Amino acid sequence: MKRKGTADAGTKKRDNFLHQSLFMPKGLPDGAELAYFVKGQKLIEGYKQGSGIVCGCCERELSPSQFEAHAGMADRRQPYRHVRTSNGLTLHDIALSLSNGQRITTDIGDDMCSICGDSGDLLFCHECCQAVHPACLNLGHLPEGDWHCANCADENGLGRKAVSGESSRIARPIVIRLTRVVKAPEFEIGGCAICREYDFSSTTFDDRTIIFCDQCEKEFHVGCLRDSGQCDLKEVPKDKWFCCDDCKRIYGALQSSVSNGVQIIPTSFSNVIRRRHLEKGLFIDEATDCVQWCILNGKSHYPEDLPLLSSAAAIFQECFDPIVANSGCDLIPAMVYGRSISGQEFGGMYCVVLIVRSVVVSAGLLRIFGREIAELPVVATTREHQGKGYFQALFACIERFLSSLNVESLMLPAAEEALSTWTEKFGFTKMKEEQLMNYQKQLQVTVFKGTSVLVKKVQQIPNNSVNLPDNFPSE
Repeated sequence: MKRKGTADAGTKKRDNFLHQSLFMPKGLPDGAELAYFVKGQKLIEGYKQGSGIVCGCCERELSPSQFEAHAGMADRRQPYRHVRTSNGLTLHDIALSLSNGQRITTDIGDDMCSICGDSGDLLFCHECCQAVHPACLNLGHLPEGDWHCANCADENGLGRKAVSGESSRIARPIVIRLTRVVKAPEFEIGGCAICREYDFSSTTFDDRTIIFCDQCEKEFHVGCLRDSGQCDLKEVPKDKWFCCDDCKRIYGALQSSVSNGVQIIPTSFSNVIRRRHLEKGLFIDEATDCVQWCILNGKSHYPEDLPLLSSAAAIFQECFDPIVANSGCDLIPAMVYGRSISGQEFGGMYCVVLIVRSVVVSAGLLRIFGREIAELPVVATTREHQGKGYFQALFACIERFLSSLNVESLMLPAAEEALSTWTEKFGFTKMKEEQLMNYQKQLQVTVFKGTSVLVKKVQQIPNNSVNLPDNFPSE
């Protein structure tokens, strides 16, 4: 009996070490739907977040053992064998699969090509489930067998045969469905920006007809606009409509910037990159003097912009777990390509990229709601180029652009581990809850679960020039 107890203890230690992989990079993604089962009965449900499980009934983050106790099964002491994903696998099953080299991917809910952003007949990577049109890869026909994208083929040493369609021996990835990680407001959003009422006419044009500003995306009753003296519309405008001169001016400037294409960054910004290279002992060549940046709008469908948009999407997907909507679809492609998905409209989202030797090294998503506020919901630098000053240069370009438009403030959602960087080095502060609620009632601001919303006043730059301080922070 004593030996059996010793063996059990040894098994538990091995299991505990094995189960740690679930909460490490490339483990179970945040948002994975989980539930505690006993004899086929679901007792409690939640989703994976960070190093724990967020309970669906109380929104508290619990350890697997606490989650089991919360289900009323503390005496079992086997959470990893009773907590299951939506496809029926236990956490223990997944940990074993990870130890055997299998990978986890999210549900194939994305119907957009990762290169051009359009839907249609798509080819899915056997390894990471990336979706592409065969034509965008210059493939004359659908490959037979399992197909792997270039990144997965390179990572696993599959070579050109696997890329062109030859089946490999790599185990099929574990497909996990994610729950919603985009934080829903605790109140009804939208409504007329003047009267705050939610009623509208859908069949006839009258005082309760709703019209949206094509820049700030606020909605207005036609009658409220007339009564407030803003404008007296006789029919729904056939072209773009703006609620004020500032929105019209900002929209025009954005479209002009998109049309202008790639621009060389100011010398003061490239000096930051050179300084970071020197600090790290990295080789400096002429490329640091001709770093470029540009603003893209996926909704515009400029053919020359598609490779840059695709590169930006790849960076976001490399650096972040999927940003998941209520439907289970990843929001990142929709945000990059300015699509509507799961009731959220991203047509006003722009992608800002930094380019070195024709390669996108850093990218951010920017939406300007008007002169009062803009948001930067996602920013990332590819891992290969982190710490080299590229993100600082990109952020400086964004802030300079906002300053030129007289935008007053910039907001962003920040994870707990990044708070100190944004607050201490970039000058952001936590937004007051009342202020955030006011924005959420009028605007489709992006807030993620487990993040704090930060805000800062945009640096007003005279004559459109910038002098960066020596201690400008690294990413």
